[in-house]
Amino acid sequence: MFAVCWNFSALLLRWRLSAALCVLFGFGMLWLSSATAIAADTPYTLAQIQAERLEVDTLAAISIEKTVEEIEKRIAAVNNDPARLAGLYLLKAHKLFHSGQAAIDGNLAKALPLINQEQHPELYLYAMTIQAYGLYTYQNRAEEAIVLLEQVQQHPALKNDLYVNVHSLANLLEAYYKLKQYDKISKPLFMLVKTLSAKDIEAVYKDFFPTIQEELAYHSGQIGDIEQALTLYNQIIERAKQKNFTDNLAIANCNIANLYFLPLAEKFQYAKASLALSKNVPCSDVMEKLVLLEQVQLGDLTNIARLQQFNPAQQMPTLNERSAYYAGLAYLHLNDLAAAQQMLNRMTDSNKWERYDLLQQLAAKQGDYQAAFAASQQYHQLRAQKDADARALMLGSYQTRLELAQEDTKAAEQAKQAEQLAAAEQKAQARLNLMLTVIAAGGVVTFVLVLYLYRSRRFQQKLQQLSDTDPLTGLLNRRAFMRQAEQLKLLAQRQQFPLSVVLIDLDFFKQINDQHGHQAGDAVLRAFADAAKATLRQTDVVARFGGEEFILMTSQQHADALASLLQRLQQCFQQMCLQDGEIGFSVSFSAGTVALDPQPQTNNEQAIEQAIRQADAQLYRAKANGRQQVCMADLCVSLMGRNKLQINNISLRNHQLNIAKQK
Repeated sequence: MFAVCWNFSALLLRWRLSAALCVLFGFGMLWLSSATAIAADTPYTLAQIQAERLEVDTLAAISIEKTVEEIEKRIAAVNNDPARLAGLYLLKAHKLFHSGQAAIDGNLAKALPLINQEQHPELYLYAMTIQAYGLYTYQNRAEEAIVLLEQVQQHPALKNDLYVNVHSLANLLEAYYKLKQYDKISKPLFMLVKTLSAKDIEAVYKDFFPTIQEELAYHSGQIGDIEQALTLYNQIIERAKQKNFTDNLAIANCNIANLYFLPLAEKFQYAKASLALSKNVPCSDVMEKLVLLEQVQLGDLTNIARLQQFNPAQQMPTLNERSAYYAGLAYLHLNDLAAAQQMLNRMTDSNKWERYDLLQQLAAKQGDYQAAFAASQQYHQLRAQKDADARALMLGSYQTRLELAQEDTKAAEQAKQAEQLAAAEQKAQARLNLMLTVIAAGGVVTFVLVLYLYRSRRFQQKLQQLSDTDPLTGLLNRRAFMRQAEQLKLLAQRQQFPLSVVLIDLDFFKQINDQHGHQAGDAVLRAFADAAKATLRQTDVVARFGGEEFILMTSQQHADALASLLQRLQQCFQQMCLQDGEIGFSVSFSAGTVALDPQPQTNNEQAIEQAIRQADAQLYRAKANGRQQVCMADLCVSLMGRNKLQINNISLRNHQLNIAKQK
């Protein structure tokens, strides 16, 4: 009886299991068919939108045209998915951002109505990042762009989209550069490095972004570290060669050619390399004008007609101004002043030193020396300001690194304290050991803090020395000179001794760079600094004023004594140039000097600045009179020898009487 019941129970169990399996199989097939049907119309998730963006974006390194074609093909295939469609329109606007404001506005106008900010705030942040680029690039509204990008950086959803985070940081950097807000640049730059250097970053982003090296290379070029900038750009070029990214190669060479501190002869080489790779990148027109300038200088007039042809696809105002500048230099070389004037008319940005460089050369060739002098003053002022900006940016970088290091130190200390508290809660029975550990850790922290403060103070002293000294010549820079000049003027007021300001400019320095190379030019600058240190008194204050200009404040005010001092400096300088193995030829300088009013004044800085401007006017007069001389208020004295004096007709008799009295 038991066996029969057992067999019946087993049969019933098998039947129930079979029935259950059949039901589950049926439901499974039904679910699979439903899921397949739903998948065709299921909207893309944010992760899918981001993955598609990266997939399409990789084509941009090969060809922008192919990328746009692929985006348009995908837009046409989208069915009832507004978020994905918005993502594609945004990507299209991003890829066409070098093509002008219209391309950005057209695609943003299609994307923004499709974005639900609550569901996909990341897409909205992407749109704002692209819109900000148009504001500071094409509409001269950098302040609004900065406000918008800073809001993007503060949005909590930004952490969900590394792609947008990196591009918004890069755009924020460019906007800060445009407004010369150098105190704000370093922090987003190092945040960018920190973001893309994180250990937990996805592999696709580590290989995808050359942004770190691009931004650091641009930053190095801005602060004048050409060697570091070239190293970083060459790394970008090597990576682009490995992947056969032709457009990236062309743009990298273009960026090198646009480095401010790079000599013109080297710019020509990189411009030719960029054009050989591609003629369709945003900066190709500038590169063509550079190459045409070199051809004109070499006497090759085959392609001269192309100087008047500007690529309409080049929409960025900065690039358009630079193209006109190089074309204008070429026309000046050809003495085609009318065409040079046309190029000058295309340059409307009054804050660009290139405009005043072209203006002063054109005015000089036209014989309008007053206009040439005014343009020269503005040109030197802008160049000096650009050098000062580079130094300010370098100092800001050091300060930001120090602040970030302090933040990291503080975070490490907080983490260590948190670990100690957790250990205290878990091991209450080991309070004595914990107390000893805390005491030991406190001693270590105290020692580290003392050491840190000591090193920080040494570092700040080193920074101060670097910020006060010209790195090439070892002389004071302009800012340090102004500070010491104010102190010397205060001392002169108290002790009633005279002061003079002398502005010195090396003659034909540009020709030295062009004919003998940049290294010879640097050697000439160092030779002058050595001659100044050997000739001038310790009480004299001498500094590099910018480029090939130097400035001197001395207690010598009498014309003969001051001329004698500068003649000795000239002789020493020429002798050092002849003896230097890197130079081997004689170099001279011209000077302009003015007496500084010794009476107390409400603003000594303004008085010194006014004296510098007057000395600059005298220097310009010395240059116009034939160089190798020093010009004062009523006379010009040759620096070729102690007895070779050239005196204005106004003061000739009085000067001769003064010499007779002294004898």
